[in-house]
Amino acid sequence: MSPDPNIQHVNVNVDDLPTAVAFYRDVLGLALDATPDQGFESQFFRLRGGQQIHMNAIPDLRPFRAHFCMEVPDFEGVFRRAKAAGAIDTRPWGRVRKLPSGKMQMFVRDPHGNLIEISSEPLARIDDRLFEDALVEPKPGVYRIPRGAPDGGHENA
Repeated sequence: MSPDPNIQHVNVNVDDLPTAVAFYRDVLGLALDATPDQGFESQFFRLRGGQQIHMNAIPDLRPFRAHFCMEVPDFEGVFRRAKAAGAIDTRPWGRVRKLPSGKMQMFVRDPHGNLIEISSEPLARIDDRLFEDALVEPKPGVYRIPRGAPDGGHENA
């Protein structure tokens, strides 16, 4: 049996590379990584464990609920920056919440419509005042879609 696989990179397509780079660097707090010349505008970002996000300025369709998740060391910092940027999107998966596992969860959209789940580290200390924000569920739980809801619970997908 081979060891569990590792995600080497996630690819994200954007329409405007400088705007996207600023969002991922300044709002999400990601570090730029060396990026080869691929014949089109691109930028790589470095994540833990040698993982990367590959960003390409190539037009593409954006799904509504499909996303990738990043566990960040400063969830509250990302929350504040994402809220200030108007990037928190509660439509696909609900408000920011504490999961039964104790991890925090929120979903943000980059300026090009890509959805990103942001998760706290398992034992992250979260200030109780965060739960007073209208974007945050006051009690722990998971997002549920009512059975039989049209479009999986989303009216304007």
